[in-house]
Amino acid sequence: MTSELDVSAHSSARIIRFSTFELNLHTGELRQQGQKVKLQEQPLQVLAALLERPGELVTREELRSKASGLPDV
Repeated sequence: MTSELDVSAHSSARIIRFSTFELNLHTGELRQQGQKVKLQEQPLQVLAALLERPGELVTREELRSKASGLPDV
């Protein structure tokens, strides 16, 4: 598996590509090789938080905040 991330701007959507996956941050849609992957909202938010900060430390508190929809403090 490759660790490369490709963050692209397509119209108003932000797309993050990693390995065989593609995450559309605007629509919250995850795809693997073009096929939609069913993912619940909280895991999707955690995945997005990690992908938005590649190579950086993301604290448990930040992940909890992202998953719960509460703003960071």
